[in-house]
Amino acid sequence: MEEFEEFEYQPKSVKEIFIEMKNIVELMVDLAYTSILFGDKEIAEEVLDLEERMDLLNYHLMTHAVLAARNPKEAEQITSVLQMANSIEDISNAAGDLAKMVLEGIALHPVITEAIMESEEVIAKITVTQESILVGKTLGDLKLASNTGVWIIAVRRGKRWIFAPDKDFKIKPGDVLIGRGTQTSVGHLKEIARGIIRVIGDERA
Repeated sequence: MEEFEEFEYQPKSVKEIFIEMKNIVELMVDLAYTSILFGDKEIAEEVLDLEERMDLLNYHLMTHAVLAARNPKEAEQITSVLQMANSIEDISNAAGDLAKMVLEGIALHPVITEAIMESEEVIAKITVTQESILVGKTLGDLKLASNTGVWIIAVRRGKRWIFAPDKDFKIKPGDVLIGRGTQTSVGHLKEIARGIIRVIGDERA
C-alpha cells in the first residue's frame, strides 16, 4: 500500500484540484471493479489510498471556495462547484465501499461479476509475451487508447503494481496490463500482447 505521506498537499487552484479529483475518481472506479473481478486485495488497498487523497483534495477545495466567495454572486457560483465536488466524493466513497468488500473477503453474488463483464466496457488482464510488438515500447509510443480502444489503468510487473502508468512507461515481457475497453478491443489487444497480431495502428513489427 502506498504511504499517505506521498499525498502531501501542495497549493493548487480550484480548477487544478477539481481536475485532479475527477481523474482520481475515474481511476478509483476502474480499480474498484478490477479488485472485485480478480479478488485482488492489493488493488483494493490502492482504492482506499486514493479515497484518502480524495478526502484531502475535497477539504482543500472547500477551503479555497470559502476564501474565494467575496460577494453573493461569487458565493452562488462556488456553490455549484462544491455540489459537483460532493457528488464526486460520493462516487469515491462508493468505490471505497467496493474495495472494502474485497478486503473483508465478502463473497460476491455471481450476478455482480456477470453484470460487470456483460457491460459495454469490460476490464481485463492482458499478459505481454516476449514475442509481442508491445515489448520495449512506451505507452506514449503505442498510443493504445487511440490505436486499439483500450485504456491501460494499471500494470502488474512481477509482484509489483504500477497504477495509472504514464506515457513514459515502457512495457516488458511478462507485464500484465489491466485494460478497459470493449470486448472486441480487449480481445484484439490480447492477440497483440501474445504476439499473434504483429500490427498496431500504422506501426508494423
